[in-house]
Amino acid sequence: MSVGTARHLLRSEPPMIAIRYRYGDLGQWHAEAVRLIDGGKRVGDGVYLHTSLLAEQSPAFRDLVTAVVGLAGPGAAGFNVLRVALRLPEVALLDYPAFFEDPFPSLRMSWFVDLKTGRVTASDFSARENPPILHRKELLLAGNHPDRAPFARLTAALESCGAFDHPSHLIGRRLYWQNALASLGIRLEGHEIILSGVESGAAPDGSPAPVVVARHRTAIVRNRLSAPMQALARWGFLDGTPTVLDYGCGRGHDVNILTASGMAAHGWDPHFAPDVPLEPAEVVNLGFVLNVIERPAERAEALHRAYDLAQRVLAIAVMTGKGSGAGHADGVLTSRGTFQRYFSQAELRAYIAEELNREPVTVAPGVVFVFRADEDEQAFLARRQRSAPSPPDRFDIHLVASARPPRPACYDQHRDLLDSFWATVLDLGRFPQGNEFTRADELASAVGSLRKAFAALPFPNKDSDLARAAARRADDLLVYLALNIFERRGSFQRMPAIVQRDIKGLFGSYKAAIERARGELFAAGNRERTATVAAEAAERGAGVLEPRDGDYSFHASLLAQQPPPVRIILGCAERLEAIPPDIDLVKVHGSGDRVSYLRFEGFAERALPVLTQRMVINLRTQRVAEALIDTPDGRRVLLGKARFMPADMPGRAAQERFDDHLRQTGVLTQDGLGPGLRVFARRLTAAGVKIPGAAAAARKASEEALVTEISP
Repeated sequence: MSVGTARHLLRSEPPMIAIRYRYGDLGQWHAEAVRLIDGGKRVGDGVYLHTSLLAEQSPAFRDLVTAVVGLAGPGAAGFNVLRVALRLPEVALLDYPAFFEDPFPSLRMSWFVDLKTGRVTASDFSARENPPILHRKELLLAGNHPDRAPFARLTAALESCGAFDHPSHLIGRRLYWQNALASLGIRLEGHEIILSGVESGAAPDGSPAPVVVARHRTAIVRNRLSAPMQALARWGFLDGTPTVLDYGCGRGHDVNILTASGMAAHGWDPHFAPDVPLEPAEVVNLGFVLNVIERPAERAEALHRAYDLAQRVLAIAVMTGKGSGAGHADGVLTSRGTFQRYFSQAELRAYIAEELNREPVTVAPGVVFVFRADEDEQAFLARRQRSAPSPPDRFDIHLVASARPPRPACYDQHRDLLDSFWATVLDLGRFPQGNEFTRADELASAVGSLRKAFAALPFPNKDSDLARAAARRADDLLVYLALNIFERRGSFQRMPAIVQRDIKGLFGSYKAAIERARGELFAAGNRERTATVAAEAAERGAGVLEPRDGDYSFHASLLAQQPPPVRIILGCAERLEAIPPDIDLVKVHGSGDRVSYLRFEGFAERALPVLTQRMVINLRTQRVAEALIDTPDGRRVLLGKARFMPADMPGRAAQERFDDHLRQTGVLTQDGLGPGLRVFARRLTAAGVKIPGAAAAARKASEEALVTEISP
């Protein structure tokens, strides 16, 4: 467009008048711009066009540009890129002198034109060290422009390297962009990239093509702690004031969350935080790092380096399952140019044990802990088997005043102290020793010996309460010891003092405890014994035993309440696959050699939850499989849900009424996994069952909706 054309328009009528005359109300600018502009590069609420693309625009739009140039003045006539705002009446004329020669040309001048006020703002970038630059030039050109193809090839090559993964406001400046390319080992010759310092495996004749793995592209944005950090928090390793190192922190979201809560946390990452000093910390997180390193030697080096920095515990998380992509090294290359090495739970444990010569502890799917000290490892293993104590049967003088025995006077005088002592006794299942009761000196001064303190407690059932607590703690120890034997842990001989005292106090000797634990481990493989204890657990409401096949199922929240043989079986299964945190039901099959994890859609909310995942762990073959959940009639429905709900779970009473109603109508003839959605929906319809919400669902003409939207 020539300056003369713009001046001619200016002489014929004022520019603002011309714009208003053609487009009317400026409030319609957005709709008009979208309608008129053909092609260009869309960024945010604007579109960029090279002046060569103006020839393909409508005459009305070209006239508008002419008017804008006239407003900007003679100096703007040399612009070669136009930016049109799509939401506001604003246009910018931009001058990139080396648009075709420079792969990422720098901005020299800009003229910003506010069409609402007629104000023009000119900016000179020619003397600036870090001016704005232009990416993806091909999008500013017409589809048949001869330079579009080489520009597009350059963009595609850089995308595969992850060069554009940085925030756009950063790579939009020359210096940051140059540093980003350098960090990836990339230099440019014209519109071709040259890779340096990258192991490509390319032959001298140029075949096969170089492979560039963009590891940093796997760093994701989070608004909560990552899975391994959540596991550390759940088990108390982030309590107090531990130092925390996030090795391979990515964009640093975990570190930001921890430091915002006042913790001494820092993160290092070879791409996002390479200058942060790597210093030892009590807790080190190696979250989703091993799986993105394509070179096995470098992967092992990262593992050893992180473990060497961990003073107490190292948390490791990897991707599990299977992923799609082209085979590369011992993993796959994804469509985003990243590498992923997917691990099974067993592979992860074996890899870490071989590299670090320490047996890891599984805490979640794809997440393990590795401890520096044997004592810390054994303390954690013992603690994670602790089941919740039952509330003591306290003596209530208001309810049974006529039956109460003489109340020891010292209890009224030292009630808080004795209550604290009693809570510790119930937690341990025995009298505390050493520093296990922090107020021991105060108790000795006020009451005397532990026996006297126990005698001073006015609770009528304290002996039976203590016996139940001791039995519960003994069961926890048996599970802990049995799994130690099963996993052949080298740290077994260095148990913490509290566990040694537990063993002596509850079993008499270490030898007796080991013999009992070994017996429990072998008994867990006895089908008849497991069926017997499962029946006892079902009788007290801890699960559901199916008499027809001997399968024993329970809600995942009741794991700690299961008998030792069941917990030992599940502990063995966790070597192959940890129980996912969002699983609803756990099933120990009557055959005794399989365990299933089941997840349902809407277990807590729906009267008839629908199966969405079923994972089967075969202990005999040491294999994990995702069982099919779809039948020819759709996904299967859970029937008789109330039986599988914990006693204190909200909505259980309503669910029981719902299930009873279905049984009375003859629709519900079994409990557990029933038929597919469509079969059960037809069964409901045929029986003429009146269920709240069913009518509204039926109006949707969807059999699935009929089942999934009804409420108890």
